[in-house]
Amino acid sequence: MGATPQAIADYLVNVRRTRATVGWWPKAATPADEDAAYAAQDVFLARVVGEDGPLAGYKIGLTSPAILKQTGLKHPAYGPIRKNRVYESSVDLKAGNHARLGLELEIILTVNADVPPPAAGKPWTRETIAPFIESARAGFELIEDRGSDYSRLSAMALIVDLGWNWGSLLAPVVPDWRKLDLANLVGTVSFDGEEVARGHSGEVLGHCVNSLAWVANRLADHGKNLKKGMIVSTGSMVACQFIPPGTTAVGRVEGLGEVTVRYGF
Repeated sequence: MGATPQAIADYLVNVRRTRATVGWWPKAATPADEDAAYAAQDVFLARVVGEDGPLAGYKIGLTSPAILKQTGLKHPAYGPIRKNRVYESSVDLKAGNHARLGLELEIILTVNADVPPPAAGKPWTRETIAPFIESARAGFELIEDRGSDYSRLSAMALIVDLGWNWGSLLAPVVPDWRKLDLANLVGTVSFDGEEVARGHSGEVLGHCVNSLAWVANRLADHGKNLKKGMIVSTGSMVACQFIPPGTTAVGRVEGLGEVTVRYGF
């Protein structure tokens, strides 16, 4: 029998408070299975909303085949985005607030209405969920991975820890985003003016709207749903880029804008 959701949340509150580096999680704080991990995520989220702000949306992680194989999961995972950790266009962050900060370049979608649970036998698909999209834009998901040892990575720990979402940085909304082929956009990440990563939007579950459909279906499994105005960070177009202190990072997605992180001491 695994640890209780309350015990797991207690452990993570202490990790967060001390900004501890956690290469891998102790057995006493590891959920027994995926459902237990999401239950512990809910308890931990309730403990931090006073500081982080209310639920503002969701991030989708583990969207690449390689990371799924590494973690043992057969599908992605979600984590909650909190309002006080959502930034616009650019942000100044301090190394003292992180164990290890990573940047993931993503397409961010905004929902234009409450998304009901899918009808029985008819899960949401890219085609049926598309009318619920209000806007699309570029963004960085700000990842705090606690200094994890990736050779021992546990998807259960990642789920509990809000999907490693420390925050989200959003580019301005692009009014004519519907004219773009969202499955065929190039994205780049640069550190101090030098490109360090390049990726393609189609590598995230084939299309970012597939991510939206996936999370709508998975939330319904847990009695939750997307609400009007929520943002969905659909998955990284590039491998997570860990930013050194003293660096300015710029993320760009073709046609969807750019965002800037200045990371100092």
